[in-house]
Amino acid sequence: MIAGVFGLRALEPVTVRSHSGQFVVRGLPFGTTVSKSPTSNVEYLRLDPALTAVTFERIRQSILTELRLPDVWSGTIQVTTHPTIEDHVNVRIASVRYKDRWGYRVDLPENLDKDRFFAVAVEVILMELANRKAVLHEAELPPWLALGLAAELQATSLPTLALEPGSEVVQRERTPDPLKSARESLRERPALRFDELGQPELEHFSDEERAFYRTCSQLFVHELLRLRGGPECLRDMLVRLPENLNWQTTFLGSFRHHFPRLIDVDKWYALNAVNLSGRDHFSALPLAITLRQLDDLISVQVQVRVEAGELPILTRVSLQRLMVEWEFEKQQPVLLQMLTRLSALRLRAAPEGLDLVDEYMRVLRAYAMGRDGKPATAAKRSASQFRIAVRLATKQLDDLEARRRALPPEAPIGRTP
Repeated sequence: MIAGVFGLRALEPVTVRSHSGQFVVRGLPFGTTVSKSPTSNVEYLRLDPALTAVTFERIRQSILTELRLPDVWSGTIQVTTHPTIEDHVNVRIASVRYKDRWGYRVDLPENLDKDRFFAVAVEVILMELANRKAVLHEAELPPWLALGLAAELQATSLPTLALEPGSEVVQRERTPDPLKSARESLRERPALRFDELGQPELEHFSDEERAFYRTCSQLFVHELLRLRGGPECLRDMLVRLPENLNWQTTFLGSFRHHFPRLIDVDKWYALNAVNLSGRDHFSALPLAITLRQLDDLISVQVQVRVEAGELPILTRVSLQRLMVEWEFEKQQPVLLQMLTRLSALRLRAAPEGLDLVDEYMRVLRAYAMGRDGKPATAAKRSASQFRIAVRLATKQLDDLEARRRALPPEAPIGRTP
């Protein structure tokens, strides 16, 4: 514990090197400070250089332990802290290519959100691990990895880590339920899909959206580490990331014994999210009922007159026919209502049918909504653009229909190994 009473801060910055020598931290020290609270659970951190160097070292050791890596390093990580009076200051991580290695520079505001600090520290440490064999280009880290692993470490091996001068730590055991917070969040809203984890637009996320993305990332990383040989697979992925231009290829290569295809990852992750939220298989609809309800949802009931003067009869038409024959202004309200009903079905769908429901939602959302997430209008699309959109959507719906009819209606429900 670093204790003290209120006093003046030293005016000159200091440079501190961590125990292993990998981290070099420069900034203004908190010579004597006020102790805020007898716990490490503070929202904003005051980054003292000496304690920041120790903290980076502790986080590094936890990552090595979690991934069962040897205690060696290659690239130096230089961290600079600077005073700021603004909130939400961007954190900058810059990589530097030397003749035989990579180096990293991290620019941090002196006061920083605790979760953000953990995520930055984990990200730059993982970058150094991944780029040790990189030559032509840097490795592409999966966007969920640093956030997810940081959240997992905070909930397991580092819950008592003191991050401020003057902070006392209440000693306690490892958190018995590291996913407690994630479970509560996923009971309020469905988990993000795997493709949403892999291609987020974090720079456009609100604080709430970023927090939920972090929750889903933690769940994904937590379950990967629980797989048989999971830590070794994740370690192998890190080492091999520079071999490919996208992380998905490397991921499948490292986890090939668990996931032959990305769609298998999606199914496995969706099933774990369903289980975590507290909905067991007995509360989910059987696959046969899920498919039957899906069939009802993706067709439209219309009135048809066989001959003039006769009463109309009710019949159902396919989405493809609706898209081809109806004007877009008449299609759109029907499609938006269909998206709402599909979202409701998704909450109760059999795990084996989740990816199919998600794909229907993705196709309909892309067709009926604009890139900005707002309902599209005919005025935004030229005639040629509209024809292209119809052709693409109907082709995707034909493919989904083939997949839907290929599913065995009474497939067993169980956890993917």
